[in-house]
Amino acid sequence: MSVQKQLSSDKVSPVGPNSKVEGKISRYISNIRSARELQLILAITFIGAFLRIYQLGAESVWLDEATTYFLSSDTLFGIYEATKNDVHPPLYYFVVHFFLFDGRSEILLRFPSMVFGVLAIPVLYMLGTRLFSVKEGLISSFLLSISLSHIYYSQEARMYSMMVFLTLGSIFFFYAAIEDKRNSFWFLFVVLTVLNIYTHYFGFFIFPIEILYFTILLFSYENGKLLFRSKLLPQAKVFFISVASVIVLIIPRIQVFFEQAASRVGGEVTWGVDQTYFITSLLSHLTFSPSPSLLYLTFFALGIITMILSNRRQAVLLCSWFALPVMVSYYLSDIMPFHPRYLLFILPAYLIIISRGLTATSSFIFSVNTLSKSNRKFSEKKQQVLTIVFVSIFFLSALSPIVNYYSSPQKEDWRNVASYITTITRQGDAIVPLPGYISKPLEFYYDNSTDGTYLKGSGYSQQELDNIVHEHKNTTFFVLTGDISAANPNGTALNWLGENTDVVNIITDVYILTPKV
Repeated sequence: MSVQKQLSSDKVSPVGPNSKVEGKISRYISNIRSARELQLILAITFIGAFLRIYQLGAESVWLDEATTYFLSSDTLFGIYEATKNDVHPPLYYFVVHFFLFDGRSEILLRFPSMVFGVLAIPVLYMLGTRLFSVKEGLISSFLLSISLSHIYYSQEARMYSMMVFLTLGSIFFFYAAIEDKRNSFWFLFVVLTVLNIYTHYFGFFIFPIEILYFTILLFSYENGKLLFRSKLLPQAKVFFISVASVIVLIIPRIQVFFEQAASRVGGEVTWGVDQTYFITSLLSHLTFSPSPSLLYLTFFALGIITMILSNRRQAVLLCSWFALPVMVSYYLSDIMPFHPRYLLFILPAYLIIISRGLTATSSFIFSVNTLSKSNRKFSEKKQQVLTIVFVSIFFLSALSPIVNYYSSPQKEDWRNVASYITTITRQGDAIVPLPGYISKPLEFYYDNSTDGTYLKGSGYSQQELDNIVHEHKNTTFFVLTGDISAANPNGTALNWLGENTDVVNIITDVYILTPKV
């Protein structure tokens, strides 16, 4: 072999000490990159954890949280039976049950929601990275960590942050199972999907979306013909076994679900979002702002356009995850009470699409496709800088609302209401919550055994309210909230109170009234 050929051979396939050193350097660089990504997601998760832990017990428990407390305080069997007549399944109450070991602590009551809220952040990173790249994973998880809507429900003793976490887990393992062809991922998909449905009935939305996505994958459209992708047949068998498993495991709750659905659509809609303002209210609620955020909507639209052009499989999954629940809920809002918090589980899809729009915009502005190799690295750095600028704009737009969130009351202050009532009542006085079900947050804080007062229920007609006053020799105190409009839509109670009572005090929209002398 000539010297020239030997040199040429050495260049193509280096051997010896130098190749080993290069391999070690390559692995070292790869490890540094992985460590950097790990550091970033840990930092993002830490930020999210701080925002969810900070002042966790500062706000007073309100009506729905008090409902959580009293339901979760029962035995596990009692919870299961009670939720047959409730609009929510039992799983979240089971979880909270094991944290109620130190009296009526707001922190312990809200602790499970906080934990699920924090755990959702790294899971969203994993899903965003799996669907697109590390950039989308980091950006979407950061946006979730500073999402005021998600922070709020991570600090509320209700099941919405748990539903977000389980939705993310279900979709992540569903998508990973398809991509990696691992039966263990299908098993986790089944477990998390079932847990999600047992957490909130709107968890049913995710299951058909996953079925639809996989069904679309099974077919391709070529030359005007719809063809079955036979290579997915082994996956299809595992998928349908998984679907059957989910259906079997949720059978105990299906009848309850339909009974509750029928009860919700059977009466007059007296509260919730009006269908006319449904979309506006939903988009505002996702960012927890008075109006839809133009910043979020712009990059959301860009994300959808980008996915349609270059990421069609991801577009099908994310757009159906976002759009189908919205479409069905839009219809439901006209026949049943509906609140945007029921759709909090679409927030991750919203943020991933925004993240895709953000990274695509940076790539479009500083395209590297037509650049020489010498300029590509510089252009990629420009993309990174522009991406950081975009993310910083999102952070700055969220900063003021977050500060305001922690500095102003977000819930009715039943703690101070109970304290005030204790100071103004005497033995034999009657306390009448209006509507009657707001006695729950009052009872969470107020113990009438120490001052001998009576917690009394009442109807809303003039005769019923007259009777409650006349049957007590001592003072009657009415405790009134805005919920009276839903409980008594014809306004008879408000009219009677306006004519026959005086306001003693107002504490965060809770009115305390006594009959006129």
